[in-house]
Amino acid sequence: MYDPSLSSNADDESSLRWLPFWAAFGAALAIRLAFLDVRPLHHDEGVNAWLLSRLLVGFRYAYDPEKFHGPFLIFFVLPFVRLLGESVLVLRLPVALASAAMVPLLLPLRRRLGMAGVTAAAWLLALSPSFVLYGRDLIHETFLAALTLALVAAVSSWLETRRERWLLLSAVCLGLLATVKETYVLTLAVLAIAAILARVWAHGRPGLGELWGRVRPGTAGRAAVAFAVPYVLLYTSFFTNPRGLPDSVRTFLLWSGKGLAGAGHGKPWDYFPRLLLSFEPVTAVCAVAGAWLALRRRDAFGTFCALWAAGELAAYSLLRYKTPWLGLNILLPAVLTAGVLGREIFARRAPAVPRTVLACTLLLGLGWEGWRAVEVSFVRFDDTRLALVYVPTHRDVDELVAEVRAAARRIPPGGKPAIRIMGRYAWPLPWYFRRLPGMKYSHGIPPHPDGDVLIVERAWEGRLRPLLRQRYHRREYLLRPGEPVAVYVNERLGKTR
Repeated sequence: MYDPSLSSNADDESSLRWLPFWAAFGAALAIRLAFLDVRPLHHDEGVNAWLLSRLLVGFRYAYDPEKFHGPFLIFFVLPFVRLLGESVLVLRLPVALASAAMVPLLLPLRRRLGMAGVTAAAWLLALSPSFVLYGRDLIHETFLAALTLALVAAVSSWLETRRERWLLLSAVCLGLLATVKETYVLTLAVLAIAAILARVWAHGRPGLGELWGRVRPGTAGRAAVAFAVPYVLLYTSFFTNPRGLPDSVRTFLLWSGKGLAGAGHGKPWDYFPRLLLSFEPVTAVCAVAGAWLALRRRDAFGTFCALWAAGELAAYSLLRYKTPWLGLNILLPAVLTAGVLGREIFARRAPAVPRTVLACTLLLGLGWEGWRAVEVSFVRFDDTRLALVYVPTHRDVDELVAEVRAAARRIPPGGKPAIRIMGRYAWPLPWYFRRLPGMKYSHGIPPHPDGDVLIVERAWEGRLRPLLRQRYHRREYLLRPGEPVAVYVNERLGKTR
């Protein structure tokens, strides 16, 4: 006879087993959403924020591959800014939410990794110093990683079920992924090669029909439309910029040269291995162990993740252009490969003592990585001795902004304010002062530079001072570590302090 209490107990036990996974999601949300405005915007964030601020006042967005990455970030963040206002916290909020959402995106992979595997991967994602730091920045890389994970999860579900909705969702994810950043083609190439090699290793050489599966023409057509809709809408700015479509192809010619040459961000080949071992050693070690187990057991999905991680590491190591946020593309498959280790150790009947030792070691490692995440995101966010902290804006900028705004409030009404920013790399200052009347940003010293407030690179002061005809109070701040700027406040406005 059916006893409802037995079913209820079984459901409760099953729910309790998933508590560590959902706790990881809670931790991911908490650490990404806390004090989002504790750090000033850095250079790239300032540029993206400036573009968003122009859209708020009627500027029409048109994708420009010579200056910017894809349009996804702009169209995804813009509704948040329109609804919630323009602030550092609001600008970073969509990125933080997308970064935290990567944890529940692991759920479709539970048939591949098991509950233990996705839970281990969830905690590694939640407390990863790299994913936390760049999951709180208004840049493209977090969106690229999140949509890549969504694509892999959707394709995996389609291969398991052959249901059309998963194929259509895969196509939508692919269309959105292609609008984030031109490096998506590198990700797709690595994913394809890893999938084929994993299939060969686990099951032998497949036929062409096995690789594609049995997809009816109508389904393939609907998938093509599902891909094209977000791709065309975003690149054409909802049909207001037809040139966006050819520009979405031309971008590869422009950015491939930068990737090969370095474009001021050239690093040695071992940059990413050193970065991973310095900040993500738990993930790196677990990924190597998981890869060994997957290859040894000829596990198709585990082998795919291992080859995906190895391929991304090889590709980005070969390119001269290297920034630490590119490491997210390597770290994502490494986390999934580490999940294979979690599945094998905690889901199988491993001896109790080794399993307990490994669990304690993993918990200690996660605690250490969690501290590193707090360190780089909240404590030493402008300390360039930490390799993950890259071209940061110095915390001095908060005081600089306060002084300039206070001086601007003392400008007599009815006059013609003049606030000049002079420097080669002054971002994010133009965004912070975007609402101040008379603000101008120039990449040189104008012939008549006098004004109410002048902000200039210290290296340019020798060119500025002979041109000044008025008297100023001067104060110096760090824009970035090792990059001081001088603030000149006209004497007629008095001293700020």
